Amino acid sequence: MRTSEPVGLARLEPHPDTRRAAARYLCLEMSSVPAQPFLRFCLGGRRAHRRLGLEQVSPVGRPEKELWARATVKRPQPRKLVVAVVPREVGLSPHRYRWVATHSSGCEIRNRCAESFPTSTATASFRLRPVRAVGCTGGSAGLVTNGPRDRPVVALTFDDGPSDYTDDFLRVLREKGVDGTFFEIGQEMPGREEVMRQILAEGSELGDHTMNHVEFPGYDQIAAAASRIAAYTHFKPCLFRPPGGGVDAGVIGTAGSLGMRTINWDVDPQDWSLPGTEAIYSSIVSHARNGSIVLMHDGGGPRGETLAALPRVIDTLRARGFGFATVSELLGYRILYRPYG
Repeated sequence: MRTSEPVGLARLEPHPDTRRAAARYLCLEMSSVPAQPFLRFCLGGRRAHRRLGLEQVSPVGRPEKELWARATVKRPQPRKLVVAVVPREVGLSPHRYRWVATHSSGCEIRNRCAESFPTSTATASFRLRPVRAVGCTGGSAGLVTNGPRDRPVVALTFDDGPSDYTDDFLRVLREKGVDGTFFEIGQEMPGREEVMRQILAEGSELGDHTMNHVEFPGYDQIAAAASRIAAYTHFKPCLFRPPGGGVDAGVIGTAGSLGMRTINWDVDPQDWSLPGTEAIYSSIVSHARNGSIVLMHDGGGPRGETLAALPRVIDTLRARGFGFATVSELLGYRILYRPYG
């Protein structure tokens, strides 16, 4: 959204009554069916860069329900605002929508300060299409054990799935608002295609962990797992994790030839050995530092201890000022999306 002059978000009302002349707002109104209740997204209020005011509005403009929508609001230029939301979280399903942007700086007579684009005599629309993650950048040959040390961000990673525990790990990440990276074994994937797709749909990432958890794997082991990930999810992984962390020039070169960077770690609580929930928690929070890649397991055995430790790990690291990212994001790469349907 481009504006004629810089807009002070703190001065805007996130839940305005736009019929009131003195209201100050900058909103986007969207409707899929004419003459029916519509959605109004408005900037402003506390935490204006992290959420939007969301209202369900009657056809005559009366707000009927006031909600909040999680969002990312950025100002790349003084007169440009970029707002990102997850459609399903704000009640938007794939459809064609009519839209109008409305703005008012507040005054005594409403029709002298309220404006809209397009004007009331024009209409604009767009088609909201579903997208899915199809790949990522940065998949060249090389070995990485951590990200940049100049930023308080860590990557939580999970090996040896998918398993019966993976849904629960994903639920914790969802509840905490954190994305992770799941390095998965090809032989464990059949019958668990849906949770793999859910991992990607919720913003986390999939990586290759060989077909049969073979150490120092050859081309076939790495390629087969990547092929199965692509067949089940339409996602081409750009990250490979060698079982046991065993690497040599051959492993790194083979993964690179398949478009994947080799990823190990610098924090290992050895949760595979079942040392207990408290030991797992303590090991992670005491060793994590800027740029750390944390190794955990969501498969390969009983994972209740790791699952129990995960919420406290996130809460403690967050309280210490750490943010969280997928491995690709930590390393400055991007997940690639493509519309479908």
